[in-house]
Amino acid sequence: MGIWFSTTAFWVLKIAIGWAAWELSHSAFWTGIVAACYLLPAFVLSPFFGVLADRMRLKRGVQSVVFAQSMIAMVMSAGFYAELLNVQWLAALSLLHGLIAAAYHPMRLTVVGRLVERWQIAAAAGLASVAFNIARVLGPALAGVLLARYGTAFTLAVGSLLYVPYLMLFSLVSLRTRERVDKPWVSELISGLQYARHLPVMVPVIVMSLLNGVIGRALFELLPAISGDVLNSGARGLAILTAAAGAGAVLAGLAVARFDLTIAQRMLALAMSVIMCCLATLSTGIAQQLFLAASFCAVAGFSASYAGITSQSILQISLDDDYRGRVMSLWTTVSFGAPAVGALLMGALGESIGTGPAVVVIASLGLVVTLALTPRYRGWDLRSE
Repeated sequence: MGIWFSTTAFWVLKIAIGWAAWELSHSAFWTGIVAACYLLPAFVLSPFFGVLADRMRLKRGVQSVVFAQSMIAMVMSAGFYAELLNVQWLAALSLLHGLIAAAYHPMRLTVVGRLVERWQIAAAAGLASVAFNIARVLGPALAGVLLARYGTAFTLAVGSLLYVPYLMLFSLVSLRTRERVDKPWVSELISGLQYARHLPVMVPVIVMSLLNGVIGRALFELLPAISGDVLNSGARGLAILTAAAGAGAVLAGLAVARFDLTIAQRMLALAMSVIMCCLATLSTGIAQQLFLAASFCAVAGFSASYAGITSQSILQISLDDDYRGRVMSLWTTVSFGAPAVGALLMGALGESIGTGPAVVVIASLGLVVTLALTPRYRGWDLRSE
C-alpha cells in the first residue's frame, strides 16, 4: 500500500515537472535538461549513498528522505503558483530533488532484501514493480486530469501530499536487522567495489542496464517533447503515452513475479528485452499518430521494465546482505545515470534534426550495440552460473 502511494506521488510529480519544463520553455533541449538534473545526481553519488544504506538505520533514513522529497515538490508548486519559477529555477529544484532521490534509491532497493528471504527476492521485486507500475498507469492519468483542469501548480501540490500516506504506512514496517558497521567510510566503499568486481554477473548486468537506460528509459523522459512537438497532443497526449508505457510495465512486473528462472535464463531474457526495447523506442520516434505511438510506448514500457526488474533481481539474488546497499547503489548509478545521458543526447540532437528523428538515431545505435554484445554475454552468463 505504501509503495502504491509513493509511486503515485512519483509519477504525478514526474509528469507535472516534465510538463512544466515544456510549458516554460517549449524546448526539447530544456525538457531533457530538467530530466537530467533529476537523474544525474544518482549517476554520480549513488555509490556513496550505498555505503550509507549499509551503515544507517534504514527505516529512519527512508522516512527522512521521502519527507524531504515531499517538501521540495511543495516548493515547486508554490513557485509555479506565484509565477516566480522559470525553467532555470525548475532545473535547479529538479537537481535538488534528484540529490535527495539519489540517497533514497539505494535505501529502497536495500529494503526489498531486508523484508523477505533470499528465495523470495525475485518475486518480491516483481510484485513491488507491479505496485510501482499500477501507479505508473494511474499516476499519469491523474496528473493529466489535474493538469488539464487545475493547472501545474495544483498538480505539483497533490504529488507532494501523496507522500504523506506512504510515510504513515512505512512507519508500520519491520525490517530484518543486521550488525552495525563501524569501519571507516572509505574502507567500506572500497570493499563494496571489490566485492562487485568479483561478482560474475556484475559486468553483463551493468552493460545491459546501461543500454536499457540510454534507449528505453530516456524515451520516457522525452515523452513531454514527443507529445508536444511530434504529435501535437498536449497534456492529454502526454498522459496517454505515459499510461500506455505504464500498462506495459505492469505486465512486465507480473511476468517477472510469475516465472522462476535460472540466472542464465534471466540473463538471456534481459538481453532479449533490451533488443525489444530498442525496436519499440525506434518505432515510437517514427509514429505520427497518438494511438500508434501509445501502442509502441506500451511495448517499450514492457521491455524496459522487464529488463530493469530482471537486472535488479539477478543482482539481488546473487548478493550477501552485508554488501546489498553498496552493490545495488552501483546498479542505481547506471539505472538513473543512463536515462539522463540518453535524454540529453536525444534532446540536444532533437534541437538540430527534430525530436522524432533524434529518437530513431539513438535507438538504432543502441540496437546495433545490443545485438553485437548479446551472444558474448549469453555464453559468459551460462559459465558464471
